[in-house]
Amino acid sequence: MAGARMNLWTRKLLIAAAVATTSCWAVTGSSQETTAPETPVEPTTAAPNSTAPADNATVAADLLDVLNVESPMAESSTTESAPTESVVPESSAAEVASELDVIPLPQRPNAIPPPEAPAAGPRLESIEVTASYRSENVQDVAGSAHAFGGRALDKAGVTGMQDYLLQVPSVSLQKSGNGTARIAMRGISNVNASDLGYGDGSPTTGVYLDDVAIQGSGVFPDLNIYDLSRIEVLKGPQGTLYGEGSMGGAIKMITREPSLNEWTVRGTLMGSQTQQGGDSYDARLAVNIPLWEDHIGARIVGTKRKTGGYVDYTALNRPDADEEDADSVRGLLRWQVSDNFQADFLHLQDHSNKKQFPVVEPGHTEDLTNSHVEDQYAKTDFAINALTLRWTLPFAELTSVSALYDTDKDMRRRTPVLQTLVNGQFLTLGLGQPPDIFSNASTRVITDLNSFSQELRLVSNGDERFDWIAGAFYRDRSQTFDETKREDNIPDIDPTGGLLSGLLGAFYPLQGEQEHGFGDEAFTQYAAYGELKWNVIPERFEITAGLRYFSEDIDFYFDSYLSGVEAFLIGSDPNNIDPETQTVSVHVKQRMNSKGFLPKLSASWHFNADHMVYATVSRGFRSGTSNILATLDAGPAIIRPDYVLNKEIGTKSTWLDGRLTSNLAVYHIDWKDIQGTVVGTAMLGSIPLSNFGHLDNAGDAVAYGAEASVAWLPIENLTLLANAGFNDGKVTRSEDPTTVQKGAKLPNMPKLTLSTTANVTFYLPFDLNGDASATLSFIGSQYAVFEPAPQKDALGNTIDYGDFTVPSYALLKASIGAGTDQWRVQLFADNLLDRHAITSVSGPTVQYTVTTPRTVGLRLSYEF
Repeated sequence: MAGARMNLWTRKLLIAAAVATTSCWAVTGSSQETTAPETPVEPTTAAPNSTAPADNATVAADLLDVLNVESPMAESSTTESAPTESVVPESSAAEVASELDVIPLPQRPNAIPPPEAPAAGPRLESIEVTASYRSENVQDVAGSAHAFGGRALDKAGVTGMQDYLLQVPSVSLQKSGNGTARIAMRGISNVNASDLGYGDGSPTTGVYLDDVAIQGSGVFPDLNIYDLSRIEVLKGPQGTLYGEGSMGGAIKMITREPSLNEWTVRGTLMGSQTQQGGDSYDARLAVNIPLWEDHIGARIVGTKRKTGGYVDYTALNRPDADEEDADSVRGLLRWQVSDNFQADFLHLQDHSNKKQFPVVEPGHTEDLTNSHVEDQYAKTDFAINALTLRWTLPFAELTSVSALYDTDKDMRRRTPVLQTLVNGQFLTLGLGQPPDIFSNASTRVITDLNSFSQELRLVSNGDERFDWIAGAFYRDRSQTFDETKREDNIPDIDPTGGLLSGLLGAFYPLQGEQEHGFGDEAFTQYAAYGELKWNVIPERFEITAGLRYFSEDIDFYFDSYLSGVEAFLIGSDPNNIDPETQTVSVHVKQRMNSKGFLPKLSASWHFNADHMVYATVSRGFRSGTSNILATLDAGPAIIRPDYVLNKEIGTKSTWLDGRLTSNLAVYHIDWKDIQGTVVGTAMLGSIPLSNFGHLDNAGDAVAYGAEASVAWLPIENLTLLANAGFNDGKVTRSEDPTTVQKGAKLPNMPKLTLSTTANVTFYLPFDLNGDASATLSFIGSQYAVFEPAPQKDALGNTIDYGDFTVPSYALLKASIGAGTDQWRVQLFADNLLDRHAITSVSGPTVQYTVTTPRTVGLRLSYEF
């Protein structure tokens, strides 16, 4: 009997706890879902699906169910000691509370029949995302996520990452002159000033086209993508589900699916002119073809673009030399084999040819000139072939993704290696600025990256007490390098008619070629992952736990053969000279295995359908990478992986019947074994060289900040968006023998990022719809590399290594258009204020990449 009494009182306390917990929800009430008319409100965060909050009796029942406690009134008495206890099966929690005489259940103020829902009004557009491989509203994701709808991207004429990433708080983008993009999310970025395409360090942001990861061991191309369904930007480590390279976040580009029943054609033509620059044009076309009704359909997308230049290469007498040609074709073939089985085949071919780089020398950001005579270019071919199979099982969806992608790049850029060495020694010795002897120098690098990946993933059907994901992943990647360095100030001559060069061989000084190297980086990874979501109180309280295990091997070798001046320097060490051939060469070879776990734990609490708070802890990592400068004993041949641990809390809210959303997040990140450009020592044969920049693990750091996003629909035809991010970070441990100092600020981390957008729609005569938009983005100042600790020369003066600061800048773009549901004409202006902003600084000698000046154009689009 005592046990029965104790059980009774325990149940009373549990029910009282449920009642007390739900009392705070009662005052909030439920929201009414309305349907939004089509408005150009993208990109935006979206109103969540409207699910009325459970009443107190339901919550109490849920809590009892979670704790595996039966309703006491439903408990049957079968013991002889309590024959008089009645049995009332399946009593509700409310009846239990009443009959046990516990605390009365509080009632919502409007508990009596609620008034009828008001007529539907305008709402912010809802966007579904697949961040966790299961469709959910972006406002329900327990983490910082932004979504951009496909039609809004097309309407804005988006051609690259800058067109949308600058609208995401705590995100900055450094576009290098050679066409690559370096993304920093919350200050987590590839901390490296080199962009040769090999030995540069890997990206820290995962980039996905549908389910295919397209980042490699070098910086990735900024693809010209058209006809997307949406773009999802996920901030914070995504290591559990997405693995390597997503330690800062992930970007998912989701293509439009083929229709199996309808023909559609849509296209866009654009022409523009750039201030102080050339003309540009862009043509895009998407065609949907139903090949076999209800069974097979194809969607084919093609683009062709010519971008006018704006930097004058004066020594080459080439105005607007940095023009670019680009084209791409994409096809997605879908076969609906049965109601439960679907097969998709994706092919993408992307080509770009940058004929010179938009880089200028210090002091020439306004006149946009480059006085160097090197011919710089970058030709890139990028291809993806992917087969995705989906089976709908009774309990889950099984997905198989087999992907093969290939990137070929031929690039030539300015790299005055010898002049940099001379400058360093003059500065160290206190001799001032040296003569400009070897300034005309370039490196040509041809890279070929091939990657095969296979992923198997099971995703439960959802809407259960426990929802789960389980998967396995395999990747086999190889990248080859072919490198040639030249000093064109050294003439290729032999006054003896070839006798002297034949005698001295590699040591003959009058030859322009200084180095020819070959290398390969092989990468293999196995991983298994899982995620379990526990709906503790359905539609109220959720806990998600995930874990990924990975094991990877990296093999790297590089053989470099030296000539001319470099042969004299490297050959000062007899070990670098082949006694038989008298050639000078250096070789590095190393293998590294890394393995580890990437956990994630998050919890979210929904006060009601419109307001939620969340907390998450997640770990991410970046694979080890090769260091080409190990040939000079500057750092190891393979740099260890680095890791981040992110702690984040946030809130997402919807107000005013879906016309206002506000999201807020604060975070703290621990970053271990940072990969980045550091200043250390090197060996030119037997000659020690100080103050030499190379890739290495620099130490540890912390990053922290806060970000906010607001979307508001004050009236039916006006949408206002505002985003702000504050970020800071510093080095907490410096790893010897680098000169990165403890307390130094993290590179590529602007303290402040801001973005505001206003979209307005209006009606015009002849049944035309008009719209206008303006976006102002601000990126605070940042440093491109680790700022080295102050060094003194032989005379006691502080050494000036050059200014690698990226100053703050603001960009304004605007557009106005008119049309119908089928066609549209739009006048637009990018960089309306004509700011010559520095977006990237690269080395070894300082070069500035400058944003495109004011560009005004006309865009025509048609769809039928």
